[in-house]
Amino acid sequence: MVDLKYHITSIVAVFLALGLGILIGSSIVGDNLLVDQQKKMIDRLEEQFTVLRDRDKKLEADNEYKDTVIRNYENYSQTVLPLLVTGRLEGYKVAVIVTGDSEVPAGMASTLSTAGAEVVSKTVVLADMYLDSPELRESLTEFYDLKEDTSRDTLRQYVAASVASTIIGQADPGAISFLEQNNLVKFSGDNNIPVNGVILLGGANNLNSYLAESFDQGLIAYFNKEGIKVFGVEQSQVSHSYIPIYQQNKISTVDNIELSPGQISLVLAMEGETGNYGIKVTAQKFMPSLPLSNLGR
Repeated sequence: MVDLKYHITSIVAVFLALGLGILIGSSIVGDNLLVDQQKKMIDRLEEQFTVLRDRDKKLEADNEYKDTVIRNYENYSQTVLPLLVTGRLEGYKVAVIVTGDSEVPAGMASTLSTAGAEVVSKTVVLADMYLDSPELRESLTEFYDLKEDTSRDTLRQYVAASVASTIIGQADPGAISFLEQNNLVKFSGDNNIPVNGVILLGGANNLNSYLAESFDQGLIAYFNKEGIKVFGVEQSQVSHSYIPIYQQNKISTVDNIELSPGQISLVLAMEGETGNYGIKVTAQKFMPSLPLSNLGR
């Protein structure tokens, strides 16, 4: 679609150039040979422009139709979603950590609630976690008693350990205050409630927000050590995907969490159907095996 519009723009530019050429040619050349050649070229370009314009209209109509189909499928998925997930995670306590720069999709929260799971806490990683400030890096090295030349990745791993310990109620209150006062993370909810699992919402559209290889891996390592299940999710359209890093750490993933099929996949994965689900090339399967017995019920 973009290439076609670029092509049309190029043809319009050629039209303008030829028009200018005719004007100049008419004033310089005594006969009409150059002018006739340029007019023939313009006629051919007009034909191409007409074809491209018609094709563009057809593509727009096709896209509108496909958008309508997608919306209808999403509406259908939302209709059957309660039949597939209701009560499957009854009594399940989960913590959500937003490690990328996306918001938690409203559908994800409501699907977890429908499944019977309770989101006991939400932690948001803030932009300063990129550690661009020398003063902030100095504060971190002092707080964790590290060397002055400690790398940003290592510093983020230490912060990740503090965040993870906070979420499972093991953190020093001083660490919580330090992280929040330095605008590294924002905690909400009750971190003293034991959790059955943790959902990492990754995916970044700004490269400065991409911290999967240091911060997210640090979180996963800590939770694995504590025997807590971790699930990595992101939205289907992000510039920098976290899914490959999540998969390297052997956790279940869902790459289309803003859509109903992705939300169903998350619930079933949390119930025990481990795997890598979604629509991207990193997905091994679109969805887990659906519990069709629920539909009969």
